[in-house]
Amino acid sequence: MAALERSGGGERQVLGVFVKEDAKGGWRAGHWLTFKGRPPQIDRDREGYALAASESGLPEAHAGYLGGDDDALVPDSYTSNARDQEVGDWTVERGAVTPGPGDSYALRTEDGGALVWYAVKEERTLAGGKASTLPEEVRDHLEKNGDEPGETVRTTWQWLVIGYAPESGKGRILGESVSLVAAR
Repeated sequence: MAALERSGGGERQVLGVFVKEDAKGGWRAGHWLTFKGRPPQIDRDREGYALAASESGLPEAHAGYLGGDDDALVPDSYTSNARDQEVGDWTVERGAVTPGPGDSYALRTEDGGALVWYAVKEERTLAGGKASTLPEEVRDHLEKNGDEPGETVRTTWQWLVIGYAPESGKGRILGESVSLVAAR
């Protein structure tokens, strides 16, 4: 589903996928994300329903790219910049980067590829900086929990992603939303 979200006098395109657990159950939003540009065209059956597809390993490839595998996929600029090893005067040490949590969803595109909605969890340790140079959301999270940054700050980030997996070749990231879920 594609829709326009209107808020604060502006519009943003939202792409979502709705799923059913079984034939008798109702539809629920499985994943949605704001998106810029024109997405690949979704393939449909004779009744007009989108066709499910394989995620083609895109969540694992994205996790691999964030973990340092340059050949895993074609990143967008945000994903490329996320591999920077410095945040302010803090050095970033990458921890585990894993697909999930939650299910991935993929719909077949008219060209034989797949539009894929998925999540990636990323652990980072920030070390050696001043509290004042931590990203604002990390400082806010620590403050909310009554914590203060020490020599190191461990963070967990949740990526919600829309990607495209072609029939052959590398997948690419089309859009993402990244949120801090833990700081300690």
